[in-house]
Amino acid sequence: MSSRGRLAALGALGATAALLLGACSPPGPEAPVSPTASGPATSSPTASAVTPGPAEPTTTNTLPPPPEPSGPAPSTAGPLSAASLPVPDGWRTVEPPGNDEIGQPGNGTWVQALDPRYAAQGAMAVGCADVTRDDYPDPVVALEGGYESSAGDPGVGLALEFGDEAQAQRFWRTYVVGVRACSGATDGISTSGVREPATAGGQGLVDRRTDETQEPSDWSEAGTVRGRRVVLLNLADPDHRIGDGSLEALLARIPA
Repeated sequence: MSSRGRLAALGALGATAALLLGACSPPGPEAPVSPTASGPATSSPTASAVTPGPAEPTTTNTLPPPPEPSGPAPSTAGPLSAASLPVPDGWRTVEPPGNDEIGQPGNGTWVQALDPRYAAQGAMAVGCADVTRDDYPDPVVALEGGYESSAGDPGVGLALEFGDEAQAQRFWRTYVVGVRACSGATDGISTSGVREPATAGGQGLVDRRTDETQEPSDWSEAGTVRGRRVVLLNLADPDHRIGDGSLEALLARIPA
């Protein structure tokens, strides 16, 4: 799968194979990523919700293949909008990555609603733990955003809203366990530098990943859980130049 396919998996619109995985080589000089406010909101498409996928099989730990896109996805999902995802300094907003591979028409904005079931499954695919859909709750709504650095490196943001705080916490702990399980993983895929800094009103996560089978191979992540919401930001980061301080500053600007 190409790097864009892996980004699409994080947004849960593509395959649910492993994505954005990786260990980090020792970090180089820090590159700033302090976020700026996202740009002015753009109008949403006429659709008001993501078209539901096929009915689930009897067992709860599998999903049918996602349906073929029937049109542009909405640019909001419940309470989630472009304002739910910060834009890192030095990056610009772009159409969510992976749409070209699955035939998803753009909606004229940099964010799009996702079927929350596939969004959750795609996010869990970044980890190395043995996880099924029985191990975590599905969010109620999900929204994906696309980023691109000044050097042309891709990035993706994912916001998930759950039914209550307990569900958000259960999903978060399962996700973090999966990320930590990639430490020392084989076949060129691993994570390191995994930390969980405290954030205002929530918990944070920063880590670095490398998947030597893909290009780009190096990624840095900042994520948080606050209340009912989980937000995950993954940025392609050649040679892991984004420092911990910059990632934590990005964490601090993720809206509650």
